[in-house]
Amino acid sequence: MAGLSVLAGLSSALVGLIGQAWTTTRSIEKAALAAALADGTLVPPPVPGATVAQQQVADNLVHVRLPQGEGVYRPDGSAAGDDDPFERPLTLIMLGDSTSVGYGVRTADELPGVIIARGLANHLDRPVRLRSHGLTGARTTDLPRQLELCFADRPDIVVILIGGNDLRDRVPPWRSAAQLGQAVASLTGRGIPVVVGTCPDFGVITAIPQPLRSVLSTWSLRLAAMQERAVDAAGGRPVALARLVSPQFVGQPDLFAADRFHPSGAGYGRAMQVLVPAAIAELADLDAPDAGFIHPLSA
Repeated sequence: MAGLSVLAGLSSALVGLIGQAWTTTRSIEKAALAAALADGTLVPPPVPGATVAQQQVADNLVHVRLPQGEGVYRPDGSAAGDDDPFERPLTLIMLGDSTSVGYGVRTADELPGVIIARGLANHLDRPVRLRSHGLTGARTTDLPRQLELCFADRPDIVVILIGGNDLRDRVPPWRSAAQLGQAVASLTGRGIPVVVGTCPDFGVITAIPQPLRSVLSTWSLRLAAMQERAVDAAGGRPVALARLVSPQFVGQPDLFAADRFHPSGAGYGRAMQVLVPAAIAELADLDAPDAGFIHPLSA
């Protein structure tokens, strides 16, 4: 009887957490759409005078127009056209979820890919072409599709940011990490350097209420540890964002976007301060990141 009581209590707690997760997800989505509407980046906008049914149809087509930063960046940080006459650019490909495409930023200069491209171009003194095949809402299972697009661009280096949506959809961490390892192995097997920013600590996101936040913190740290081992075993370079960056977000609301979930431009900037040196080190096959990196936005 005592055992049955414990199981009943656990089941009740689990149901409560799932309900809290659903409510939190809806709240974050509403906040993100409200922020996009305030910024004028909601596409399409609300339909004036529409019926509820008509607005629901429009809502199903809604997406947020992110700043666009694809293109070539010179060593001085300026953008150039693909037909600009200079030496062949190094090609950087961004893969992953909403964090890889910079969901939450306001300008192209704040995009993770742009910051990395400029950092590489400045350090290597050569142009860098940026391409992004990441997808907002993507899980690790989407990486094979993204890799097909990536290989067509003949990348010189790939940066992957993914994992948060696997937690959202309760994908077992071992499965998610294994899928990531397979994607990294398919790149390193072709001699392509790979840098992976592992899952951040969800425990610093105050938009997620307790006790769900504590549970997700444990799950995210577990996923990050498994991702790190999988990436390392596949020959990539993992960067532990939960350890190196997440603590900086505690008590810093300016590092979060208006939805209080995704990073802001400043938040992405903090993460890029550890990802850019890792990319430089991976290209140079060094054992330690370069100490002379200067953040492009502060240069």
